[in-house]
Amino acid sequence: MKKIILFALIVRLIFIFGHYHPDLGNHLDWGNRLWEYGAKNFYGSSVWTVSWPNQPPGTMYLWGLLSKVNQGIFNVFWYVNLNIPAFPSFIIPFLEKSLHPALVKLPSVLAELGIGWLIYQFLLHFGLKKKKALSGAALFLFNPVIVYNSAVWGQTDGVVNFFALFAFFLTLKKKYLWGILAFMFSIYVKLSLIIFLPLFLLLLWREKVPVAKIILNFTLSFLFIVLISLPFTHGNPVLWLKGLYQARIIGGQGNMLTANAFNLWAIIFGIDLSRPDVGTFLNLSYKIWGIILFSLGFVATIFKFEKNKFNNQSFFFSLALVSFFSFMFLTNMHERYLYPAFPYLALLTAWGFLPLAIYITISVIHLLNLYNLWFYPDIGFGVSFLNWLPSVKILSLILLLMNFYIIYRFYSLNQSKKGE
Repeated sequence: MKKIILFALIVRLIFIFGHYHPDLGNHLDWGNRLWEYGAKNFYGSSVWTVSWPNQPPGTMYLWGLLSKVNQGIFNVFWYVNLNIPAFPSFIIPFLEKSLHPALVKLPSVLAELGIGWLIYQFLLHFGLKKKKALSGAALFLFNPVIVYNSAVWGQTDGVVNFFALFAFFLTLKKKYLWGILAFMFSIYVKLSLIIFLPLFLLLLWREKVPVAKIILNFTLSFLFIVLISLPFTHGNPVLWLKGLYQARIIGGQGNMLTANAFNLWAIIFGIDLSRPDVGTFLNLSYKIWGIILFSLGFVATIFKFEKNKFNNQSFFFSLALVSFFSFMFLTNMHERYLYPAFPYLALLTAWGFLPLAIYITISVIHLLNLYNLWFYPDIGFGVSFLNWLPSVKILSLILLLMNFYIIYRFYSLNQSKKGE
């Protein structure tokens, strides 16, 4: 496993000093301005290089720390450059341009290595042989979708998903307080995996954790989050956090029908970033229809999870499907938002519950989705194919069919005890 993790790290290090998505400009700016404005005035400031911050303080702590690390490393090299004549000075402009973006990519890179290790540990825990466990880790770590997301694009999906997966792992190891704290940290970095909360609660219930203990552990974890948020807050810190999540993090999201996601809305309308989700069908907005379809899928998933006596296979199928349902049916979905499904798809594939061909097909389509509109690197035939209007609709339809196939495999599972 160590060799796989080392090789996966080397692959990512090859790319982190290269190009990065314009999204990364936000992360660089937020990290620098956290020190310029101070935490107390950070969210209330109005001058930003790219856009105002719409992520929780956990993310800002990360970018602020990396801003200081960048300054420290650069200052060391600058000192060496001034005092050692033999030092190759061309390194300085390279560091000025590339060091900070590379550092901002690093947390997701390291988090993905952690996800690979967790997949390996899960499969061993469920009684699979070492070879199968290694294949599960490799399916995730060397998936071009995952490498592209972190080492090329520079997004934080790896960090958010690591904390959630770590929470499930700790829970299975009966470390309930730490598991709940890890899940809370996932939400503290980014709210996207709040969709897993009902499944996490069911996992705790399956593990026969007393309700009083669950409430106590969530309360302690929340109080810890409040405590580390105090540098940002004004007045009552609980009310301040509530207002931040309502106004900036939830309320600050867009209202596009699809934000470049190859999903149901792309099948119907194609990719049109100017189309809002307020259009109506049968007197209901597209946004409401998305919520209805997602909710139906979610409820059906919970029903089957319960019918299968909350076994481990069903738990991971449920996580994969909830990720898929949110991506395929909810509005305002960005292309990256299918990422949460991949750790569980890799695990289920190595476990033998999904064919490798399905995992590969989903990965190829999602890689094309990430490539769409950004078009980096510039590959002529790839750009031409995705600019061909029917291509997006066809790929989105295939992805929807993959979703249905995973549902079929989930509903084909036999009832079994949780340990199986």
